[in-house]
Amino acid sequence: MEYLVGSFTTFVLIFLISFIKKDDSKEQKVTVRYSQSHIFDLISPLLPEITKKTRENKNSQSHRHYEKNNVKVVIVDGLAYWIKENVFYKSEVLTDGVDPGEAQPVDTIGMSSVELDKMLFIMDKLREGLDNDSGSTRNQ
Repeated sequence: MEYLVGSFTTFVLIFLISFIKKDDSKEQKVTVRYSQSHIFDLISPLLPEITKKTRENKNSQSHRHYEKNNVKVVIVDGLAYWIKENVFYKSEVLTDGVDPGEAQPVDTIGMSSVELDKMLFIMDKLREGLDNDSGSTRNQ
């Protein structure tokens, strides 16, 4: 009889403990995060370092599309300057942006040397970072 009471008590205690554990396990649900950025953070110490030169030499379809459809603009003294189809343009800067319809080609023939230096500086900033400045005859 004493074995029966001990077995019954053990069974009741195991049942109560398992019932309490089941309620706690529902609240402590562990989620595993699988995202590309998280995995990259985990394995980044194992990857070789990406140099600046590697990032600059991109020749992807999206990069070519970006270069084809976007124009660099430099704003100096209330005037916006840009180069499109090998012509150097300028236009006034309005409150809502630059109006390309009012753009005029820059006439460098009648400029003084100070103004020419300023235009050369602006042109250098516009051409900065371009691999193909469209200045060659492409007859190679």
